[in-house]
Amino acid sequence: MEEKEKLFVIGENIKYEGEQLKVIAEYERTIVAEFNRFPIPDREEEFPFRRIVIKKGKAERIG
Repeated sequence: MEEKEKLFVIGENIKYEGEQLKVIAEYERTIVAEFNRFPIPDREEEFPFRRIVIKKGKAERIG
């Protein structure tokens, strides 16, 4: 199986739905990221866990 080129760097900061996260893993179509601040005030129900799986097209690079 041919490995695809990585789009993100482990440890890179990204933005998702207005929140900053750090990339901890990358897969073919998704990344796993950890919120930089947690819990997120007034969004606990929307983001109940520190880590989240995000489709690559939904993550926004910072800088």
